[in-house]
Amino acid sequence: MATGSAAAERGLPATLPESLDAGTLPARIHEILEDAIILGVLAPGQRLHTDCLAAQYGVSRIPVREALRSLHEAGWVDIRPRYGAYVRERSEEELDQLFAARSVIEEAIARWAAERRTSGDVEALLRIVRRSQELLELGDDAALEQSSSDFYAAMRQAARNSVHAVLSTDLHKRARFYFHMIAGDLGSDWVSLHEELADLVARGDAERAGRLARTHVLDTGEAVARLLAQQSRA
Repeated sequence: MATGSAAAERGLPATLPESLDAGTLPARIHEILEDAIILGVLAPGQRLHTDCLAAQYGVSRIPVREALRSLHEAGWVDIRPRYGAYVRERSEEELDQLFAARSVIEEAIARWAAERRTSGDVEALLRIVRRSQELLELGDDAALEQSSSDFYAAMRQAARNSVHAVLSTDLHKRARFYFHMIAGDLGSDWVSLHEELADLVARGDAERAGRLARTHVLDTGEAVARLLAQQSRA
């Protein structure tokens, strides 16, 4: 990232909202960079230059440094003494561990959702499924990925367990770091799975909903590993 304009061309927002005060600058810069890392705008191993980011956003280096430190603490950035900050690398080991952990969390959420859902929760899930079907037909991969995220958010709401909701949200975010680049290859599988899962939740079938959610996450992890390996060889 040699210059602010080069960073903007790669997809980073060119400016910050004018309404931000000094106290919220580090958090907003953290959010921008985190999204860029998850979406692949900032590539694994890429160096993040404090001076360039500060110049791009018209701020001092202090909020940028604070944002990079918080990104390091969250596991998105590696800070190497005397060498600077770099976007974290992907690893096969973490991919396996991530989807294994996520399968356990999503199984519990699916079970609870089937047991605790309201009519409003069911309506929200079915509405998202219908929207995903439309997006699949349109071939809008980016919107379809967001719709998938919305589906899991609705499942968390239906499950009514705030602790698991936080864990699920964090793991889903970390999973996107791995599957975003190949989300278009998985979209049709997601839509059919979400349709089936929403039906099980609506019918209150907690056992089958949990089993389906767990299997789906594990299968997705294996598919991501295969597709990323194919891309790497290509």
